[in-house]
Amino acid sequence: MDKHHIFKNYESFILFLLIHVGSSDYSLKGSEIEVILSKMEDYFPDIEDMDQLQSKFVSLKDDYEELSDSDINHIIYHNYLQYKNDNINANRIMNDLQEVIMADGFIHDMETKTIEAIKKLLNIRESDY
Repeated sequence: MDKHHIFKNYESFILFLLIHVGSSDYSLKGSEIEVILSKMEDYFPDIEDMDQLQSKFVSLKDDYEELSDSDINHIIYHNYLQYKNDNINANRIMNDLQEVIMADGFIHDMETKTIEAIKKLLNIRESDY
């Protein structure tokens, strides 16, 4: 995955954001993974097999871990440009991201900074959600 990678669908982009925020404190914990997988069930209703969902998650997580911070920001921004006219639901995205970072019961400073950076990259204002 390079910094100009465009996801095949909006839902995969959201999954990338969920992995990004969950990993922002330098570790993706089991409770965060559980929340992400439960969100995936909503975002990918056509995938009924939990093994397929987990495989999709692991594949994207592995790709994510190979990226630099700069590449991640480029991917978020370029995918935002790709999907911004697809009725991005800022409220849902922000709620889902918040659920991931709160899953382990502790909000790390890096998670807060990552949420703020995502809001900036996605051009989300407080009034949007």
